[in-house]
Amino acid sequence: MHFSTRFVLAGFLSAAFAASTLAQEVTGQIGLELNHVQATQDGGCRLSIIATNGLQRPIDQLGLEMVAFNTDGLVDQFLRLDFSRISAGKTKVLQFDLAGKSCESLSRLHINDVLNCVPPAITDVYCPDLLDLKNRTPIEFGD
Repeated sequence: MHFSTRFVLAGFLSAAFAASTLAQEVTGQIGLELNHVQATQDGGCRLSIIATNGLQRPIDQLGLEMVAFNTDGLVDQFLRLDFSRISAGKTKVLQFDLAGKSCESLSRLHINDVLNCVPPAITDVYCPDLLDLKNRTPIEFGD
C-alpha cells in the first residue's frame, strides 16, 4: 500500500509539473527574439530570429514584414520573413542573409506588420498586438 501511494503521488506531481510547464509556455503572446547577427563570407549579414508561439492554438504560417535601417537611420531594405507552422507552445528559428549588407551597416530592424498569426475565421485579433519582443544584438529591434 505504501508503494502504491508513493507511485500515485509521483504521478500526481509529474502531472502537476507538466501542467505548470505548459501554462508557462502558453502566454497569449508571440515571442520574437532577434537572437544573433554574424557576418557572412560574402560580406553580408546573417540574422537569426526565434519565434515562440505562446498562443493556445497553432500558427499555420507566421509572416513578418520588416524594414532594415542603415546607420544614418534611413530605410535601407524591406524584408518578408515567413515561418512555417508553429505548434502551440513551440519555438522555431529562422536565419536569413542580407546579401551585400554588413551587420555594422544596420542600425535597426523594424517590424512593420505581422500576418497570419490566427486563422482567417478569427477577425477580432490584431497580430502586432500579440508580440513580445526581445533582442540579444546591438541592432535595435522593435515595432
